[in-house]
Amino acid sequence: MGLYLDRHLVFPLLEFLQVQGVYPEAEILQAKIDMLQKTNMVDFALDIHASLHGPDKPSAELLARRAEVVGQMKELQGSAEKVVAFLTNPALVKQLRNDRVFNLEMLCTEHQARRKPASRFSSLC
Repeated sequence: MGLYLDRHLVFPLLEFLQVQGVYPEAEILQAKIDMLQKTNMVDFALDIHASLHGPDKPSAELLARRAEVVGQMKELQGSAEKVVAFLTNPALVKQLRNDRVFNLEMLCTEHQARRKPASRFSSLC
């Protein structure tokens, strides 16, 4: 049944089964690792892997995935840096209006906030 549910719904079920002791703990921990491998929650998966297999045997696959996730996170932080700086400045936020077109134009012209064209959102400029 878990194959048809969202991972966010399956995880509490696994937690419940682990607390109840219905299944062997090793099976529950492995199910958690299998579920988390497809997410960006790699550190959590590494913690569960360490509790299952010991801290001396980290998963090479999870470590590689962690490096990929951290690299992607740094890239996204860099690309959002100008917008985050804008939003953390209360004086600049007060300049925003209820007009989306005006806001996008202001961000492009006055604050050089640009978005990559391959974005899933419409481009800013």
